[in-house]
Amino acid sequence: MILAGDVGGTKVHLALYDFIDGKLKHARDKQYPARQYTGLEEIVREFLGADKVIAACFGVPGPVRNGRLRLTNLPWTLDSRELSAGLEIEHIFLINDLEANGYGLAELSAEQIYTLSEGDASQIGNRALIAAGTGLGEGYLVWNGHSHVPYPSEGGHVD
Repeated sequence: MILAGDVGGTKVHLALYDFIDGKLKHARDKQYPARQYTGLEEIVREFLGADKVIAACFGVPGPVRNGRLRLTNLPWTLDSRELSAGLEIEHIFLINDLEANGYGLAELSAEQIYTLSEGDASQIGNRALIAAGTGLGEGYLVWNGHSHVPYPSEGGHVD
């Protein structure tokens, strides 16, 4: 099983996936009010119960440095090594939440996308990624000649 998570200042949304025939298959998901918990490890333990996970990735609001970050809107510090040891999940990754969204865009079907304003489909280049939540997330997708590669930005933390 693979665990995916979106950690925000208001809520933590976790989803569990199975890997079947080379594709991810959604097993279940649940949202938790972040401020009612002491940290991410407590939420993950409650969500997983007896389920065993081989890898987990969490999109987190802020810059991740050396697998660690201090959340802006919660009194939590997250460290991938500490989470890995505490949850007994061998592979845990913390990445910026907009970077995670950038990777997820390629997995969306046409029915899951709502177009606000049609652009010129013949134009290929870099893209902006903006997400309003507890804060304003900003990222960008850089065209490398073959695909768009997501990069985080902390533009939402400027005056």
